[in-house]
Amino acid sequence: MEREKAFCRRQAAFAVSEVLAAVLIFSLGPPGALAQDKVERVEVTGSNIKRIAGETALPVQIMTREDIARTGATTVEQFVNNIGVTMQGNNNTVAATASGATTGGVSGISLRGLGSQRTLVLINGRRVAAGGTITDSVTVDINTIPLAAVDRVEILKDGASAVYGSDAIAGVVNFILRSNYTGAELEGYYGSSDKGGGKVKRANAVFGMGDFGKDKYNFSLFAGYQKEDALYGRDRDFAKSGISKDLLNDTTSGNTFPANIAPVPVPGGATRNPAAPGCPGPYAGLDPNFPPNQCRFDPAPLVALLPEIESTNLYGTGRFAFTPNIEGYAELGFNHKESRTIIQPVPISDQFALPPGHPLFNVAPYNGASTIVLKPTSPFYPAAYATAQYGGTPDLLVRWRDNINGNRDITDITDQTRIVLGAKGLAAGWDWDAGFLHNEVKLAEKVNAGFPSLSGILPILNSGNVDFFGSGTSAATTSQVIATGFTGNAYKVRNAMDSFTVKGSKELTQMSAGPLALAIGAEGRKEAFETNPSAAIQAGDISGYGGNFLPIDKTRNVKALFAEVNVPIVRNLDATAAVRYDDYQGVGNKTTPKVSARWQPAKQLLLRGAWGTGFRAPSLSELYQPQTTGVSANGLSDPARCAATGSSIDCQTQFTLLNGGNPNLKPEESTNTTLGFVFEPSDRFSMAVDAFAVDLKNTIIFGVQPSAILANPAAFPGSITRGPVDPLFPTLPGPITQIVATNLNLGQTHVKGIDIDLKGRIPAKEWGTFTLGLTGTLINKYNIQNNDGSFSSIKGRVSPVANGAGGVIPDWRHYAYVDFKTTNWIHTLSQNYQSAYTDLLGTFEDPTDPACGCVNRTVHSYTIYNFQTAYTGFKGWKLTAGIRNLLNTDPPYTNAGGQNYFQSGYDPGYVDPRGRFFYASVAYKFK
Repeated sequence: MEREKAFCRRQAAFAVSEVLAAVLIFSLGPPGALAQDKVERVEVTGSNIKRIAGETALPVQIMTREDIARTGATTVEQFVNNIGVTMQGNNNTVAATASGATTGGVSGISLRGLGSQRTLVLINGRRVAAGGTITDSVTVDINTIPLAAVDRVEILKDGASAVYGSDAIAGVVNFILRSNYTGAELEGYYGSSDKGGGKVKRANAVFGMGDFGKDKYNFSLFAGYQKEDALYGRDRDFAKSGISKDLLNDTTSGNTFPANIAPVPVPGGATRNPAAPGCPGPYAGLDPNFPPNQCRFDPAPLVALLPEIESTNLYGTGRFAFTPNIEGYAELGFNHKESRTIIQPVPISDQFALPPGHPLFNVAPYNGASTIVLKPTSPFYPAAYATAQYGGTPDLLVRWRDNINGNRDITDITDQTRIVLGAKGLAAGWDWDAGFLHNEVKLAEKVNAGFPSLSGILPILNSGNVDFFGSGTSAATTSQVIATGFTGNAYKVRNAMDSFTVKGSKELTQMSAGPLALAIGAEGRKEAFETNPSAAIQAGDISGYGGNFLPIDKTRNVKALFAEVNVPIVRNLDATAAVRYDDYQGVGNKTTPKVSARWQPAKQLLLRGAWGTGFRAPSLSELYQPQTTGVSANGLSDPARCAATGSSIDCQTQFTLLNGGNPNLKPEESTNTTLGFVFEPSDRFSMAVDAFAVDLKNTIIFGVQPSAILANPAAFPGSITRGPVDPLFPTLPGPITQIVATNLNLGQTHVKGIDIDLKGRIPAKEWGTFTLGLTGTLINKYNIQNNDGSFSSIKGRVSPVANGAGGVIPDWRHYAYVDFKTTNWIHTLSQNYQSAYTDLLGTFEDPTDPACGCVNRTVHSYTIYNFQTAYTGFKGWKLTAGIRNLLNTDPPYTNAGGQNYFQSGYDPGYVDPRGRFFYASVAYKFK
């Protein structure tokens, strides 16, 4: 009896320890699937050598189709935000950033916060052409990948330049699409937010025939359609205003309707408004941060937090066994996506520069700017107001927002074609594979409304026939103004890639500790980047595009040779060495080595490490994007003049920018190091911990954010161009005429951190099984070098400089979940967490002012919970329902929202603004 009691006590203690371990796992964070014994040799992301699947010398995170489903994500963009390692940062391009920027609705992925230009995206192990942005020939639009067609995602969390190519400095994300499918499946999905807006509808179908093992062939076809509704700032309390008096942040504009005015010349730049202080709302009201004699325009309510997106996908695969040792394969994919973005009307005033080649550039009263002058002869001249304010009736400078043409409305249309043809087999002991890839992305940005031609509208606005303060404009003049509106294609972009790759691997000999294996290969690739702006866009004649864009038509050839050898040193210890030679036409060549090792001193423990170098050639857009003029975001001030002048040309304004490429850019060079372990004391618990370090030289910057330059001009010498000294302020430097924000090599970047990947399983016997997991990344160091040679830390803060354009680099980010699975049910509770970080200063805080007392505020941490339940008890059916953001948690406030993006109050780089979101799906499998 005592022995039985002791046994029961031991069993109870063991059960308690298992529960405590599970709680610990859930509270600390969880990884990928537990290791399982396999005998099939497969090629794992990060290596060209086929081997028995399992943990490798490189940290590879695998997210299965089941893992993807439990997140409740509807797009790849949403899904990757559940992966702690992504650390989006770097002003990450998301669909929302189409508001106010020429991003073409593209959504990218940024491992380690190092940017989409350093993160290699693959589909089935092959490259993907860029998404179509007019200024970016690198970023892959991950939202053109149909999430429902993805079988698994393999994330190599280590630089892979020696294996995949020069642009894999931050790592590799490999999307493996569904193939070898037999049967048929239909799925329908509907989701809607608790507060309205952002609805999602989806329908998918999968069909496959042929058992490759028996029939020697298989054909699979996926078809999908998805429609996402728009969401606007006015729909969410946290995003409906750019005014934050308490936090000294204000991203409103002085270009309003009714218009602000000042006499010519403007004394100190101060403007007034005849309607003040009774400024009409809701978007042009009185601003507590500004004097009551001005009106301000708050664009936040009119900005699209999420664009309207409609997409159609077709993807097919085929396999055919020509002989027992030779297999042919093919992939064919087509994606059509339309992304519609609507934002506030365009501002027109002397604050916006005309390109030097514009037909009105040297014509008075424009003189290089979109100037509006209202003369006393106009029937709409506010004579009584002007006399009271200025003691007479001088010519008035007008700062106006185009209420006549209304909101800006564009549609980005993307068509992507992907063709893969190849063969693979076994010959003389070699596993060989030879394949051709053609991938082409075409994007056309179509203007629907709201973008007037400056050469057409400016003479009308200066005619005196427009009422800038009310509704007195005649129908005839209104028709003339509307007729200046530009419609049709603003620009077209084509990114294309053609490549041929041949590779093979073989076990050369059997050594005492295992087989000595070799892989070799070669790749030839042609890259093309072509932009075709309309004539009006080239001339900078379309207001609202912030300047002009010029055509590009560039191609280059890339050649590569690569080799990899796996050497078993002693039992359970092996090392891998890889080397790659890349030759970029017009840039140069580089040989990049990599070594890694894997040691398993015990069945439960694996130690691993890797060291390698990288080489990233400047992209075609980084090199050859024509240099053009544009404008900055709202709310910027000149630190050398604003405090003294209080002028609207110096304070809370927009500055002219010089943007574009730099043909003298040097290639980036990197060193990547990882060191970690995998601990699996039982088949119910595993833990992987990997420390990493990335060191970059010659970091290529897409252009430092103007806010960063203005915050520390000494760190960016030569970036600010000034005009002559203003006689009204002879002791001050002249006003800013231009901020140089062209591409440049900024220096070094140093990133260090730790990846944690945990998973546990608790069988509950008659109830079911609990599975818990966590994947997270801790950033210990993120230092960037300034133009003057000094270093700045952007760890745990939002930075306007990080490798190109700013963004959040949080100290810690994780995704955690707990599953409870029975015979017919699976319930999932998950958590997304991002730690607190240091915000940008408010737009009314001047760090150069000794009296400022500026203290960077903290942006609160952000935690959301998601719940999903699925039922499979009906034959062939799977019913799923879930809630994203279960507690309807609003995102934390940040000054960076309106400063780095058009969205105010929050950061769209990592937040889904829909809030609590309900969804349900029904799937049926035909047998």
